[in-house]
Amino acid sequence: MSEKSKLNKLLDNSKFSEAVSLLKDHLAKAEIIDPSNDGSWAPYADEISSKILAVKEQEAFTTFWEELLKFFEGVLELTWGHLHKGHIFFRLGLASLVANVSTGKQYLEKGLDEDRLLEEKRAQARSFDIETAVRKYSAYVMLCIIERIEDEHFDSQPEKQKFFQELISPSFDAAIMGQEVRPELVQRAIRAIVPEQALEQTLETRKELDWASAQRLPIATVSLAGVFLENVILYILYYQRNVRTVNGQSILEVELGKLIREAFNRTVFPSNTIRATSKLIHIFRNRLHPGNEFRQTYKLTSRVAVTLKILLDLALLEWANQIASQKDA
Repeated sequence: MSEKSKLNKLLDNSKFSEAVSLLKDHLAKAEIIDPSNDGSWAPYADEISSKILAVKEQEAFTTFWEELLKFFEGVLELTWGHLHKGHIFFRLGLASLVANVSTGKQYLEKGLDEDRLLEEKRAQARSFDIETAVRKYSAYVMLCIIERIEDEHFDSQPEKQKFFQELISPSFDAAIMGQEVRPELVQRAIRAIVPEQALEQTLETRKELDWASAQRLPIATVSLAGVFLENVILYILYYQRNVRTVNGQSILEVELGKLIREAFNRTVFPSNTIRATSKLIHIFRNRLHPGNEFRQTYKLTSRVAVTLKILLDLALLEWANQIASQKDA
Protein backbone atom coordinates (compact mmCIF):
# COMPACT_ATOMS: atom_id res chain seq x y z
CA MET A 1 0.00 0.00 0.00
CA SER A 2 1.38 3.42 -0.96
CA GLU A 3 1.93 6.11 1.64
CA LYS A 4 -0.80 8.16 -0.03
CA SER A 5 -3.22 5.25 0.35
CA LYS A 6 -2.23 4.75 3.99
CA LEU A 7 -2.88 8.42 4.70
CA ASN A 8 -6.24 8.37 2.92
CA LYS A 9 -7.31 5.27 4.83
CA LEU A 10 -6.46 6.91 8.15
CA LEU A 11 -8.30 10.10 7.21
CA ASP A 12 -11.34 8.20 5.92
CA ASN A 13 -11.57 6.56 9.35
CA SER A 14 -11.03 9.91 11.13
CA LYS A 15 -7.80 8.65 12.67
CA PHE A 16 -6.27 12.11 12.66
CA SER A 17 -3.61 11.54 15.32
CA GLU A 18 -2.28 8.56 13.38
CA ALA A 19 -2.33 10.55 10.14
CA VAL A 20 -0.36 13.39 11.73
CA SER A 21 2.14 10.90 13.18
CA LEU A 22 2.57 9.32 9.74
CA LEU A 23 3.31 12.73 8.20
CA LYS A 24 5.80 13.64 10.93
CA ASP A 25 7.49 10.24 10.66
CA HIS A 26 8.08 10.69 6.93
CA LEU A 27 9.25 14.27 7.43
CA ALA A 28 11.77 13.12 10.03
CA LYS A 29 13.08 10.27 7.85
CA ALA A 30 13.18 12.48 4.73
CA GLU A 31 12.97 9.44 2.46
CA ILE A 32 9.63 9.81 0.68
CA ILE A 33 8.89 13.39 1.73
CA ASP A 34 11.47 16.17 1.52
CA PRO A 35 11.11 18.56 4.50
CA SER A 36 13.15 21.21 2.67
CA ASN A 37 10.61 21.38 -0.15
CA ASP A 38 7.05 22.37 0.77
CA GLY A 39 5.93 21.19 -2.66
CA SER A 40 6.71 17.71 -1.31
CA TRP A 41 5.00 17.80 2.09
CA ALA A 42 2.42 20.62 1.93
CA PRO A 43 -0.18 18.68 -0.11
CA TYR A 44 -0.22 15.96 2.58
CA ALA A 45 -0.50 18.54 5.35
CA ASP A 46 -3.32 20.33 3.51
CA GLU A 47 -5.19 17.07 3.04
CA ILE A 48 -4.96 16.26 6.75
CA SER A 49 -5.98 19.75 7.86
CA SER A 50 -8.93 19.93 5.45
CA LYS A 51 -10.27 16.63 6.79
CA ILE A 52 -9.82 17.86 10.35
CA LEU A 53 -11.70 21.05 9.53
CA ALA A 54 -14.54 19.09 7.90
CA VAL A 55 -15.02 16.86 10.94
CA LYS A 56 -13.94 19.05 13.84
CA GLU A 57 -13.99 22.74 14.77
CA GLN A 58 -11.78 25.53 13.43
CA GLU A 59 -9.73 25.31 16.62
CA ALA A 60 -8.57 21.78 15.76
CA PHE A 61 -7.51 22.97 12.30
CA THR A 62 -5.44 25.78 13.82
CA THR A 63 -3.93 23.43 16.41
CA PHE A 64 -2.75 21.09 13.65
CA TRP A 65 -0.78 23.86 11.94
CA GLU A 66 0.56 25.22 15.25
CA GLU A 67 1.86 21.78 16.19
CA LEU A 68 3.37 21.29 12.74
CA LEU A 69 5.19 24.61 13.13
CA LYS A 70 6.57 23.47 16.50
CA PHE A 71 7.68 20.19 14.91
CA PHE A 72 9.57 22.03 12.19
CA GLU A 73 11.23 24.45 14.61
CA GLY A 74 11.82 22.08 17.51
CA VAL A 75 12.69 18.84 15.70
CA LEU A 76 13.39 19.07 11.98
CA GLU A 77 15.45 22.27 12.01
CA LEU A 78 17.77 20.83 14.65
CA THR A 79 18.92 18.44 11.92
CA TRP A 80 18.36 20.40 8.74
CA GLY A 81 18.91 23.97 9.80
CA HIS A 82 16.39 26.53 8.62
CA LEU A 83 13.51 25.10 6.56
CA HIS A 84 11.02 27.08 4.50
CA LYS A 85 7.84 27.37 6.57
CA GLY A 86 5.94 29.89 4.44
CA HIS A 87 3.08 27.49 3.80
CA ILE A 88 2.58 26.86 7.52
CA PHE A 89 2.46 30.56 8.34
CA PHE A 90 0.09 31.12 5.42
CA ARG A 91 -2.36 28.53 6.73
CA LEU A 92 -2.11 29.93 10.27
CA GLY A 93 -2.74 33.40 8.85
CA LEU A 94 -5.92 32.31 7.08
CA ALA A 95 -7.09 30.47 10.17
CA SER A 96 -6.50 33.53 12.37
CA LEU A 97 -8.25 36.15 10.22
CA VAL A 98 -11.70 35.23 11.47
CA ALA A 99 -10.78 35.70 15.13
CA ASN A 100 -8.48 38.70 14.65
CA VAL A 101 -7.51 40.30 11.34
CA SER A 102 -4.37 41.84 12.83
CA THR A 103 -3.11 38.46 14.07
CA GLY A 104 -3.85 36.93 10.70
CA LYS A 105 -1.81 39.62 8.96
CA GLN A 106 1.11 39.02 11.34
CA TYR A 107 1.21 35.32 10.44
CA LEU A 108 0.99 36.16 6.73
CA GLU A 109 3.85 38.63 7.09
CA LYS A 110 5.94 35.91 8.74
CA GLY A 111 5.09 33.67 5.81
CA LEU A 112 6.22 36.38 3.41
CA ASP A 113 9.49 36.73 5.34
CA GLU A 114 10.02 33.00 4.81
CA ASP A 115 9.36 33.43 1.10
CA ARG A 116 11.95 36.22 0.96
CA LEU A 117 14.53 33.95 2.59
CA LEU A 118 13.79 31.27 0.01
CA GLU A 119 14.20 33.72 -2.85
CA GLU A 120 17.41 35.08 -1.34
CA LYS A 121 18.90 31.58 -1.55
CA ARG A 122 17.84 31.31 -5.18
CA ALA A 123 19.24 34.77 -5.93
CA GLN A 124 22.71 33.48 -5.09
CA ALA A 125 22.62 31.42 -8.27
CA ARG A 126 21.16 34.10 -10.54
CA SER A 127 20.47 37.80 -10.20
CA PHE A 128 16.87 39.04 -9.84
CA ASP A 129 14.81 41.38 -7.70
CA ILE A 130 13.64 39.54 -4.58
CA GLU A 131 10.70 41.84 -3.83
CA THR A 132 9.34 41.27 -7.33
CA ALA A 133 9.90 37.51 -7.02
CA VAL A 134 7.89 37.15 -3.79
CA ARG A 135 4.78 38.67 -5.40
CA LYS A 136 3.90 35.25 -6.76
CA TYR A 137 3.59 33.70 -3.29
CA SER A 138 0.26 33.14 -1.57
CA ALA A 139 1.15 35.21 1.49
CA TYR A 140 1.88 38.25 -0.66
CA VAL A 141 -1.35 37.89 -2.65
CA MET A 142 -3.47 37.55 0.48
CA LEU A 143 -1.76 40.49 2.19
CA CYS A 144 -2.40 42.60 -0.91
CA ILE A 145 -6.11 41.72 -0.80
CA ILE A 146 -6.64 42.30 2.93
CA GLU A 147 -4.10 45.10 3.52
CA ARG A 148 -6.84 47.66 4.22
CA ILE A 149 -9.38 45.33 5.85
CA GLU A 150 -9.78 45.58 9.64
CA ASP A 151 -12.01 43.90 12.23
CA GLU A 152 -14.23 46.97 12.57
CA HIS A 153 -15.27 46.70 8.91
CA PHE A 154 -17.60 43.85 9.92
CA ASP A 155 -20.80 44.30 11.92
CA SER A 156 -20.66 40.82 13.47
CA GLN A 157 -18.36 37.87 13.96
CA PRO A 158 -20.57 35.52 11.84
CA GLU A 159 -20.41 37.98 8.93
CA LYS A 160 -16.62 38.19 9.19
CA GLN A 161 -16.36 34.42 9.34
CA LYS A 162 -18.56 34.06 6.27
CA PHE A 163 -16.56 36.66 4.35
CA PHE A 164 -13.20 35.01 4.97
CA GLN A 165 -14.22 31.35 4.93
CA GLU A 166 -16.98 31.28 2.30
CA LEU A 167 -15.87 34.08 -0.04
CA ILE A 168 -12.18 34.97 0.35
CA SER A 169 -10.79 31.45 0.87
CA PRO A 170 -12.68 29.77 -2.03
CA SER A 171 -11.78 32.69 -4.31
CA PHE A 172 -8.15 32.37 -3.36
CA ASP A 173 -8.03 28.61 -3.89
CA ALA A 174 -9.86 28.88 -7.22
CA ALA A 175 -7.36 31.45 -8.50
CA ILE A 176 -4.46 29.18 -7.52
CA MET A 177 -5.96 26.24 -9.42
CA GLY A 178 -6.91 28.32 -12.45
CA GLN A 179 -10.62 27.81 -11.84
CA GLU A 180 -13.48 30.27 -12.21
CA VAL A 181 -17.14 30.48 -11.29
CA ARG A 182 -19.19 28.90 -14.06
CA PRO A 183 -20.19 31.71 -16.48
CA GLU A 184 -23.77 30.51 -16.78
CA LEU A 185 -24.21 30.76 -13.00
CA VAL A 186 -22.86 34.31 -13.01
CA GLN A 187 -25.13 35.26 -15.92
CA ARG A 188 -28.13 33.83 -14.08
CA ALA A 189 -27.21 35.75 -10.93
CA ILE A 190 -26.85 39.02 -12.84
CA ARG A 191 -30.29 38.54 -14.42
CA ALA A 192 -31.77 37.97 -10.96
CA ILE A 193 -30.12 41.06 -9.44
CA VAL A 194 -30.12 43.74 -12.14
CA PRO A 195 -33.33 45.49 -13.29
CA GLU A 196 -34.47 44.52 -16.78
CA GLN A 197 -34.09 48.10 -18.09
CA ALA A 198 -30.33 48.02 -17.43
CA LEU A 199 -29.56 44.37 -18.09
CA GLU A 200 -28.07 44.79 -21.58
CA GLN A 201 -25.66 47.54 -20.47
CA THR A 202 -24.61 45.57 -17.39
CA LEU A 203 -24.01 42.36 -19.36
CA GLU A 204 -21.91 44.26 -21.90
CA THR A 205 -19.70 45.61 -19.11
CA ARG A 206 -19.47 42.10 -17.69
CA LYS A 207 -18.29 40.77 -21.06
CA GLU A 208 -15.40 43.24 -21.05
CA LEU A 209 -14.53 42.31 -17.47
CA ASP A 210 -14.37 38.62 -18.42
CA TRP A 211 -12.10 39.40 -21.36
CA ALA A 212 -9.69 41.51 -19.29
CA SER A 213 -9.48 38.79 -16.63
CA ALA A 214 -8.87 36.07 -19.23
CA GLN A 215 -6.03 38.17 -20.66
CA ARG A 216 -4.50 38.51 -17.18
CA LEU A 217 -4.64 42.32 -17.30
CA PRO A 218 -4.72 43.33 -13.61
CA ILE A 219 -5.38 47.06 -14.01
CA ALA A 220 -8.12 46.53 -16.60
CA THR A 221 -9.68 43.73 -14.53
CA VAL A 222 -9.87 45.83 -11.36
CA SER A 223 -11.11 48.88 -13.25
CA LEU A 224 -13.85 46.94 -15.04
CA ALA A 225 -14.85 45.14 -11.85
CA GLY A 226 -15.51 48.58 -10.38
CA VAL A 227 -17.44 49.72 -13.48
CA PHE A 228 -19.50 46.54 -13.44
CA LEU A 229 -20.34 46.95 -9.77
CA GLU A 230 -21.30 50.59 -10.41
CA ASN A 231 -23.72 49.37 -13.05
CA VAL A 232 -25.33 46.88 -10.68
CA ILE A 233 -25.75 49.25 -7.72
CA LEU A 234 -26.65 52.36 -9.72
CA TYR A 235 -29.42 50.68 -11.67
CA ILE A 236 -30.89 48.99 -8.59
CA LEU A 237 -31.05 52.36 -6.86
CA TYR A 238 -32.36 54.16 -9.95
CA TYR A 239 -34.94 51.69 -11.24
CA GLN A 240 -35.94 49.67 -8.17
CA ARG A 241 -35.58 52.25 -5.40
CA ASN A 242 -36.42 55.36 -7.50
CA VAL A 243 -33.38 57.24 -6.16
CA ARG A 244 -32.55 60.29 -8.25
CA THR A 245 -30.21 62.28 -6.01
CA VAL A 246 -27.61 61.51 -3.35
CA ASN A 247 -26.85 64.41 -1.00
CA GLY A 248 -28.11 66.89 -3.58
CA GLN A 249 -26.08 65.36 -6.43
CA SER A 250 -27.63 63.52 -9.38
CA ILE A 251 -27.25 59.80 -8.80
CA LEU A 252 -26.08 59.48 -12.39
CA GLU A 253 -22.97 61.45 -11.43
CA VAL A 254 -22.17 59.65 -8.16
CA GLU A 255 -19.04 57.48 -7.94
CA LEU A 256 -18.84 53.94 -6.59
CA GLY A 257 -18.01 54.74 -2.96
CA LYS A 258 -21.07 56.97 -2.52
CA LEU A 259 -23.23 54.44 -4.37
CA ILE A 260 -22.15 51.73 -1.93
CA ARG A 261 -22.98 53.93 1.06
CA GLU A 262 -26.39 54.82 -0.41
CA ALA A 263 -27.08 51.18 -1.17
CA PHE A 264 -26.22 50.25 2.41
CA ASN A 265 -28.42 52.99 3.84
CA ARG A 266 -31.31 51.75 1.72
CA THR A 267 -30.68 48.06 2.58
CA VAL A 268 -29.92 47.12 -1.01
CA PHE A 269 -27.28 44.62 0.09
CA PRO A 270 -28.96 41.47 1.46
CA SER A 271 -25.91 40.69 3.65
CA ASN A 272 -22.87 42.42 5.07
CA THR A 273 -20.56 40.00 3.26
CA ILE A 274 -21.85 41.34 -0.06
CA ARG A 275 -21.36 44.87 1.21
CA ALA A 276 -17.81 43.98 2.37
CA THR A 277 -17.04 42.55 -1.06
CA SER A 278 -18.35 45.72 -2.71
CA LYS A 279 -16.18 47.87 -0.44
CA LEU A 280 -13.14 45.75 -1.29
CA ILE A 281 -13.75 46.20 -5.03
CA HIS A 282 -14.05 49.95 -4.39
CA ILE A 283 -10.77 49.97 -2.46
CA PHE A 284 -8.96 48.34 -5.34
CA ARG A 285 -10.66 50.59 -7.88
CA ASN A 286 -9.26 53.59 -5.95
CA ARG A 287 -5.81 51.98 -5.90
CA LEU A 288 -5.54 52.46 -9.65
CA HIS A 289 -4.58 56.08 -9.08
CA PRO A 290 -0.77 55.94 -9.38
CA GLY A 291 -0.30 57.90 -6.17
CA ASN A 292 -2.46 55.44 -4.23
CA GLU A 293 -0.72 52.40 -5.70
CA PHE A 294 2.66 53.96 -4.94
CA ARG A 295 1.77 54.11 -1.23
CA GLN A 296 0.56 50.50 -1.06
CA THR A 297 2.89 48.05 0.65
CA TYR A 298 1.69 45.18 -1.53
CA LYS A 299 1.32 45.88 -5.24
CA LEU A 300 -1.43 44.76 -7.60
CA THR A 301 -0.67 41.58 -9.57
CA SER A 302 -2.66 39.55 -12.08
CA ARG A 303 -3.28 36.83 -9.48
CA VAL A 304 -4.67 39.41 -7.06
CA ALA A 305 -6.99 40.76 -9.76
CA VAL A 306 -8.23 37.30 -10.73
CA THR A 307 -8.91 36.47 -7.07
CA LEU A 308 -10.93 39.68 -6.70
CA LYS A 309 -13.03 38.83 -9.74
CA ILE A 310 -13.79 35.37 -8.38
CA LEU A 311 -14.68 36.95 -5.03
CA LEU A 312 -17.08 39.30 -6.82
CA ASP A 313 -18.64 36.37 -8.70
CA LEU A 314 -19.22 34.40 -5.49
CA ALA A 315 -20.81 37.48 -3.93
CA LEU A 316 -23.14 37.75 -6.95
CA LEU A 317 -24.21 34.14 -6.47
CA GLU A 318 -24.93 34.77 -2.80
CA TRP A 319 -26.83 37.94 -3.71
CA ALA A 320 -29.03 36.06 -6.19
CA ASN A 321 -29.63 33.27 -3.66
CA GLN A 322 -30.68 35.83 -1.04
CA ILE A 323 -33.15 37.36 -3.48
CA ALA A 324 -34.59 33.93 -4.26
CA SER A 325 -34.90 33.14 -0.54
CA GLN A 326 -36.75 36.41 0.11
CA LYS A 327 -39.20 35.62 -2.70
CA ASP A 328 -39.84 32.14 -1.30
CA ALA A 329 -40.35 33.43 2.25
